[in-house]
Amino acid sequence: MNRSRSTYVKTVAAVSVLTVVVVLSLAKLAAAQSSPPDPSTGLAAMSTPLPPIGDGQPANSSGPSVAQQNDGPDARSATASAPAATLSYYRLLGTAFNPRTSTTTYAYNFNGCIYETGGSDNRFMAPLLIPNGSVIKYLRIYYNDTSAGTDLTAWLTRYQPGVTSEDLTVVNSAGSGGYGTTLSPELTHTVDTDTWAYTIIVAPNANAISNSICGIRVAYYAPSIFGAFLPMIQKN
Repeated sequence: MNRSRSTYVKTVAAVSVLTVVVVLSLAKLAAAQSSPPDPSTGLAAMSTPLPPIGDGQPANSSGPSVAQQNDGPDARSATASAPAATLSYYRLLGTAFNPRTSTTTYAYNFNGCIYETGGSDNRFMAPLLIPNGSVIKYLRIYYNDTSAGTDLTAWLTRYQPGVTSEDLTVVNSAGSGGYGTTLSPELTHTVDTDTWAYTIIVAPNANAISNSICGIRVAYYAPSIFGAFLPMIQKN
């Protein structure tokens, strides 16, 4: 009887001690969560701030502003009378383009721009990945062109692999004032990925930093998602 009582007392004491430890631990955790971080702990140093200007480069004040880049017939309309369908955009940096042949060499310029340094093929390619049934309207090229005699060229081209190809539109850089953007003529082409593969091709037309390709933007109308999910109704 005495032995059982002694065992019971020890068990109760052990449970009490464990309860106190748990309560103290929870109290410390709650205090840590409610208190601001202590700079002396070094935890604040775990967050690395981004540089003030993207790509680690100074701002290019001579180039067009974002508003100017989006000012044109390929800009989204913000008026109340605009149609329900709005333009979508597919945009690529210059660094997304790959040389068409292995003998072409290139280097990085700044802010996503690249330029050709060697080779004679003069072509860089990147896939155009937009939904089947989209309607393409414009191709825009972004460049850094300081060459007075040579402009860059971009094509929107479709291929039947190993069979044939067709250029849908083309656009050139303009002038030699440095960073700029130009827009292709308007087109209306419905994407058919069942039959064709679509690409963007760029020709720097010079092995020099003066002809840097910075990117492209394709403006298109995406197909309606509603028609794809509505059931087909037929009358007998």
